[in-house]
Amino acid sequence: MKSQRAEALTRAVAEAVLAVPDVACLRPGLRSLLLRTAGKRLPAGRDPGDDPGAAVRITYDSLGSVAGLQIDVVVRAGQQAARTAGAVRAAAAQAAAAPPGAVKVTVTGIV
Repeated sequence: MKSQRAEALTRAVAEAVLAVPDVACLRPGLRSLLLRTAGKRLPAGRDPGDDPGAAVRITYDSLGSVAGLQIDVVVRAGQQAARTAGAVRAAAAQAAAAPPGAVKVTVTGIV
């Protein structure tokens, strides 16, 4: 179970990533896909199809500082995936107060 601090940081990083132009969405997680298939809604304040716990993974060092971020995004068609990934890396690093080199971005799809 994630701590409230870790959950809040995951949410902050997800929101920063979703604010990047040309990001269509975070990679949908299994939980959100199952809920959508069952016709259920996610709790208030969460975007449908967005499960940041699956698409934003944060690792911590022994002192509790952010050691690494792994982010999976879907990019809008017609956009340069590499440029969008760079913008995602910068936004995530700023939101998590981590060095950009600690952020890995994977483009999992184009829509």
